[in-house]
Amino acid sequence: MTRPLGESESYADLDLSHLTSESDFAHAQERINCARIDAASRSAVPAYVKKDIATVSAECWRILRQDELGDEQPEGPGGRLYLLAFDGLVRYIKVGMIKGRKVSTLRERVRDHERAAQVHHCFLFDAWASQPCATEAAAKQWEENVLERLNRLVDDKRVRRVHHEYFYGVPFGMAAAAIERERSRVVGAPRHAGMIHGRA
Repeated sequence: MTRPLGESESYADLDLSHLTSESDFAHAQERINCARIDAASRSAVPAYVKKDIATVSAECWRILRQDELGDEQPEGPGGRLYLLAFDGLVRYIKVGMIKGRKVSTLRERVRDHERAAQVHHCFLFDAWASQPCATEAAAKQWEENVLERLNRLVDDKRVRRVHHEYFYGVPFGMAAAAIERERSRVVGAPRHAGMIHGRA
């Protein structure tokens, strides 16, 4: 059962088998990118197709929930990093951390960010989350290292930071690369990239 979120839906509780495919996701992202570029060339507001918005949001939820299939984590010490990209009137990323190991905690946090984005006419465009760290302190250290690395980009006139964990002008792939670079420097971080969805 889906829950209404403004004009779109949260896919947090939907059966994973009903969500979109990776190729549909890539094509929808490409059309959204083209709409943004076209609008910028005309100094206009981007005109997105509702179906493309639904497709990218659904795939983000599938990505974030994929490790639920036979791998629900019991509650315990630890923490996960997550990276979310939003698009709409503006494009931005959010880097954050959740305490504990349960995927339901991750689900609730992403749902909260999605609601907040919709207030500003933005939608979930891309997503990533780590496997659990061994301790909450390890997850927190990993998050702090990544934020410190991204904060060094703020001197660039194209990058702006808001509330410490939100960045405008930082591409999703660049933030994902920063997360991976810092992972090996933290004792207790997952031994591999740990991406829930298995794609870079």
